Amino acid sequence: MRFLPLFVLLAVGCGAYQSGDKADYETSAGADSAVNATADGSALPNSEAIERKIIYTSDVDLVVEEFDDVPEKVEKLVDQFQGYLASSNISGSPGRPRSGRWTIRVPDDRADEFLAEVKTLGELRSIGSEAQDVTEEYYDLQGRLTGKKQTRERLQKHLEESTGKLEEILAVETQIERVQGEIEQMEGRMRVLKKLTALTTVNLTIDEIKDYEPEEAAGYLTRMRRAVGNSLSRLWGGAQNFSIGFVAALPWFLVFAVPLVVVWKIWKWRRRRGQ
Repeated sequence: MRFLPLFVLLAVGCGAYQSGDKADYETSAGADSAVNATADGSALPNSEAIERKIIYTSDVDLVVEEFDDVPEKVEKLVDQFQGYLASSNISGSPGRPRSGRWTIRVPDDRADEFLAEVKTLGELRSIGSEAQDVTEEYYDLQGRLTGKKQTRERLQKHLEESTGKLEEILAVETQIERVQGEIEQMEGRMRVLKKLTALTTVNLTIDEIKDYEPEEAAGYLTRMRRAVGNSLSRLWGGAQNFSIGFVAALPWFLVFAVPLVVVWKIWKWRRRRGQ
């Protein structure tokens, strides 16, 4: 049996490549008709058989008068609802208002219950939610992934049956590596989508504000007290920064001041002698 020449081997691999994602997608259509998404974004056939893939995100903004135990309460709630902290950031300094920012992921089926508990941590300032439907992207990836795997299998089969020239073998291996790279990229994206659609993301913000009252309920005296308090807080912060800056500059002042005093004394002494 004569081995396949280079142009035949390349035709097998390149044909799948040049056909693009459309060919890969069509290859998998017979295996699962529920993933037949149209390229123009129209409705998917057999939509009743499709499990919707939706990424839910909620933004919660709270205020508290005492921030000390807030981080611990947030962590306990996350553990209670079997979620995890994707990120957290706590800022502030002693004597100044503190604030916390958390990105939390909790199971979808417990998200509403979790949000209800989160709102008890302080006074609600705002809340919002967003749903991103990634169903078409997910099943499109699934279809193209099936096609890429079949392309890889065909290339590997021809490579196993061929013992042609070294450059021919290397050319086919290069194509296999390219297809494998695309497969890994698609699989990675599908893992991300699976994870995000199985969990609800909650962006939680909690600020410390003394004597907080909702803006719509605040009267003249409350606004006056709040303005004075904010002004005094800024004044105190400014005084602290000034004192720290003065202490930091003091060594430099001594370094330059002492020689100047010595030079001035010498000049004054010489002037007296000259008289």
